Amino acid sequence: MILRLLILIAIALAVAALWGGLRLWRGLKLRHLRSRTPFGDMVPAGKPAVVAFSSPYCRDCHTLQEPALTRLERELSDRVTVKSLSALEYPELVDELGILTVPATVVLDASGEVRHLNLGYASDAKLCKQLAQAA
Repeated sequence: MILRLLILIAIALAVAALWGGLRLWRGLKLRHLRSRTPFGDMVPAGKPAVVAFSSPYCRDCHTLQEPALTRLERELSDRVTVKSLSALEYPELVDELGILTVPATVVLDASGEVRHLNLGYASDAKLCKQLAQAA
């Protein structure tokens, strides 16, 4: 009984350490990206933007992320740029951003600097909040 409890505690600590490590890595990656504008040629400057990465076989990309991006674009219309890219067509950019999974979304401020990186599905409400922080 005590051995099982110790094993469960060890597993919980390992998961927490991995989660913390991932958050730290993502924070460091964002700090590095803030001094760069990796989407300079793809996204017009002057207003915030959301760039979404997907792949043809990603079910969540098409059933969750695309509708959320459509709602976001409809709600904010001309105040934000929304662009979708295939992760398979931009492997260098995916590497540079540290994207580990699709869907993934990147929120840029009006000058084109990366402000938020979401790995996995991000709702339109979450993206709206991040865009407000990036303004």
